[in-house]
Amino acid sequence: MRRLTAFCFSLTLATSAGLAAASAQPAVKLRFATVGVGSAWYNYGAGFADLLTKQLPKGSSIDVLPIAGGVGNIKLIQSGEAELGISFAVTSAEGCGGFGAFSQKQDKVMGLIGGLDTYYFSTFVTRASGVTSWNDIVAGKNKFHLLTTQAGGTGEQGVRQVLTLLGSSKEAVAQKGGLIEPSTRSGTAEIIKDGNAGGWAHVVTKGHPAATQITTVNDMIMLPLPDDVIKGMTEKYGWADVTVPANTFKGQTEPVKTVRAASNILIASSVSNDAAYTIAKTLVENAAAMPRIHAALADFDPKLAADPALNGNCPIHPGAAKYYREAGLMK
Repeated sequence: MRRLTAFCFSLTLATSAGLAAASAQPAVKLRFATVGVGSAWYNYGAGFADLLTKQLPKGSSIDVLPIAGGVGNIKLIQSGEAELGISFAVTSAEGCGGFGAFSQKQDKVMGLIGGLDTYYFSTFVTRASGVTSWNDIVAGKNKFHLLTTQAGGTGEQGVRQVLTLLGSSKEAVAQKGGLIEPSTRSGTAEIIKDGNAGGWAHVVTKGHPAATQITTVNDMIMLPLPDDVIKGMTEKYGWADVTVPANTFKGQTEPVKTVRAASNILIASSVSNDAAYTIAKTLVENAAAMPRIHAALADFDPKLAADPALNGNCPIHPGAAKYYREAGLMK
């Protein structure tokens, strides 16, 4: 954090002229798509909104929406139902490129800030279920019932990709007596505790609220992904391989091999250059304060905020690009 603090301190010397210019700008009303209440992303959005409304023109507001996940948030921006949204770089690449979960390029979606954190694709199962691998899940062992996120969330997307690489699908698992279905985060821990499901798969950070609750309320273990699945996830779907350090999550006493993604913030092309400039500047220059919003944001390196890959290769909004060039973060 010492390096980040020094970097951010060098950027935070705002001038009176800059403040006067901001006050002369018209107020903006923005909708920030995240995901369900209790999620890390919702906490991010609430914390970011608090920082931003203090710097945007007087009268501005940011409505944090408890919807709709990595895929869904891109669609909300494209349809004009949100101006800001959190996604993953791997999902953003699909949206801006028009492939994978998207039938065409989402041309109203632009990059704002990349590399906020590290998200692990994580599969937690109860010790009592007898399931010890993804091959057990595919085989429907003990009629295993796995919960994941709603369609449109990156966790559910990752589950489908893992199943495909294992030569299976949700339908195939059901034919063997198993079940993979969506659930709201807020009820998952209790569903598992009551014996109505045996596990949960999603993309989570260290300290993720839902993962913390699920592993605290239940006696869980974390499953690794098979090596060939990791290879397919990285080569075919744009994830990166990673080993989760031991004790990152309760009950996870050994390192676990899986894949990871980094989340990013996307912005509608309709947002003014002035507003995009202020948003990028405020978040980058408050990097040292971000871990107070959520522990996972300690991974954010402001020097990589404009990195193309971490922004899903989406075009950077011109207002944000202006700031990045002034700050020496972008050519």
